Amino acid sequence: MVKFLRIQIFLTALMMAAGSSYAHTRNYVFTEQYRTIPQGQFEIEQWTKLKVPNRHVTNRHSWQYQTELEYGVTDHWTVAHYQFWETQNRVGSNDDTTYGGFKFETKYRLGEKGKYWLDPLLYLEWETEPREDNPNKIEGKIVLSKDIGDLNVTYNQIIESKLGNKGRTEQKFSLAASYALPGDVRLGVEFKGNYWQPGSRRNELALGPSLAFETKYFWVAGGVVFGVNHAASDVESRVIVGVPF
Repeated sequence: MVKFLRIQIFLTALMMAAGSSYAHTRNYVFTEQYRTIPQGQFEIEQWTKLKVPNRHVTNRHSWQYQTELEYGVTDHWTVAHYQFWETQNRVGSNDDTTYGGFKFETKYRLGEKGKYWLDPLLYLEWETEPREDNPNKIEGKIVLSKDIGDLNVTYNQIIESKLGNKGRTEQKFSLAASYALPGDVRLGVEFKGNYWQPGSRRNELALGPSLAFETKYFWVAGGVVFGVNHAASDVESRVIVGVPF
């Protein structure tokens, strides 16, 4: 585990040293936004995720470390590939970090910002987790965003479906707002949950703050949400570092 964390720190430092003259931060960490990178440009993102289902049982939590390579096919169309690793901490079990799987993502930004009353983006992701009984999952999102001066409001309508005979489909949402502060900082809040979840009579709801910071060569975004009801995990947090080149 220590060796893996050293690799993560090294990769993050390398990314921060390899930046170019363009950076465009994520405003949020749980909400996809109206954002693609310029044509012909690459971007590396390093994600660290923490999930604590029950904060009263501190050794029952999980970490996920995700590395993403993103490429701008056009100014409006971006594709990406993810690889991720996970650490599951449970009572009486080994907490070694193991390979979790990979993802392919594509997103398309419709029109230019301000062309429509809401700025729309379409998102599609395929994920495979070899350890799962149903390893393949498809996730689609409709992203709607609105800028009002320094205020941004973004909504995600999400459908997530596991493929196979026992595959199930969930209907999810995410709603976020952020405000630009001096010094290329954005302070925001995110609200996420389920409209419908198979096998559950109570949908997950979580709410919390986010913070994003942008420099000429890289950007950082972080956020945490807390479960509003018992169906949701008590705490989820994410930190993302992005570097274009």
